[in-house]
Amino acid sequence: MGKKRKLRKHLHKREVDDAPALVICVGKSCAPREVSRQLVEQTRAYAAASGAPVRVAVVGCLHVCKKGPIAATWPDIEFHKRVDFARACRLVDELAAEARDMAEKTCPSEHAP
Repeated sequence: MGKKRKLRKHLHKREVDDAPALVICVGKSCAPREVSRQLVEQTRAYAAASGAPVRVAVVGCLHVCKKGPIAATWPDIEFHKRVDFARACRLVDELAAEARDMAEKTCPSEHAP
């Protein structure tokens, strides 16, 4: 099973909708589990403090070990290798900006004729 397909399967089981999310692998092969879990907690705290409409989710091993910690953006599914806290924050910010852009495109403008 491909990485993207596996990620979709995991997230659909958890009933994650198409809202933006940063999914972090917490498998034990690519990085020590405590490192991945600390990254998740720090990133969740950052997303909450910044008011970003981005969920930080976890998933088990994505089988791209030795390149971790691994994170993937959702719903567009782009994988990122060797993610540290600074990079996770940038990804959250990018997802939040994309969510705002989509909201502006789908919501009618107050000044529309």
